[in-house]
Amino acid sequence: MKLLDPKLDVVFKMLFAEPRNEGLLKSLLAAVLRPPSPIAHVTVIDPELPKELVEDRGVRLDVLVELEGGKLVDVEMQCDPRGGHGARWLYHWARLYSSRLRRGDGYDDLEPVVCVVFLDARTPANRFHATYEVREVHDHRPLSDVLAVHVVQLPRLERAAAEGERVELQRWARFLRLSGGDERALDSLASESPIMAEAKYALEVLSREPSARRIAELRREAEIARRLDRAEDLAQGRAEGRDLGRAEGRDLGRAEGHELGLAEGRERGRADATRAHIESFCRASGIELDDERRSALDALDEVGLATLLDALFARRAWP
Repeated sequence: MKLLDPKLDVVFKMLFAEPRNEGLLKSLLAAVLRPPSPIAHVTVIDPELPKELVEDRGVRLDVLVELEGGKLVDVEMQCDPRGGHGARWLYHWARLYSSRLRRGDGYDDLEPVVCVVFLDARTPANRFHATYEVREVHDHRPLSDVLAVHVVQLPRLERAAAEGERVELQRWARFLRLSGGDERALDSLASESPIMAEAKYALEVLSREPSARRIAELRREAEIARRLDRAEDLAQGRAEGRDLGRAEGRDLGRAEGHELGLAEGRERGRADATRAHIESFCRASGIELDDERRSALDALDEVGLATLLDALFARRAWP
């Protein structure tokens, strides 16, 4: 039996959001976060995987976890190198953080939000495990402890030992890299640690479930379709730009018209896609979209729609 690949975001979520695998999730988080005391309990806020969203590559299928004490940890598996940049991670952190502020709350009531990204791609940063915080540039004094973004670059695993990284995180990185391919190497890893043996067994159980295999297949097909669509859109944009340039007879007009048309099309497309995501999510979650809510939905721009979608994921209710 070929094992499912946990580097695929839907498999990663099905594996670590499953309640019976709480021990695996606690071990994974402890390996990254290095808490001063063991993680006693975790609560996965969004364990469900609505089928309507599986085939939609525009939706982030992360694992949102609340630790004892209220700290929120968002764990994501990212394989697309285009998603491996700081602005995207910081923007997502900010939306999660701001969504927790309720009317009447003080800023001191807000608990920290930590983002953990397992990245199956290389960024300009050379570290295997990079941690980003907000600090003063001279004395490095932290401005606040509410922000931390951890980025674990799986392709840079060979740097982990030189960075002094704990063996627990190295093992998890090996698990994520190997479990979709070399089963013999995975057996060897499982023999090194009880938690790795448990992880291997959990992945085998998941891989035997027909529904899980179907979900993974749908997600891969959606990724292939997305890449084909992106290539077709690029080719069409280039062709339209050339036609426009020839019609106007000016290189400047060709470039400006092409870029303007593409920008407007991308903006409308992203807004329409996000609006469709929200409607699918509401249907799957039993959230009623009455006339008032639909009117509010139609009036939102791209940024407003994205903020609403994140709030729906965080609260599982209309904000």
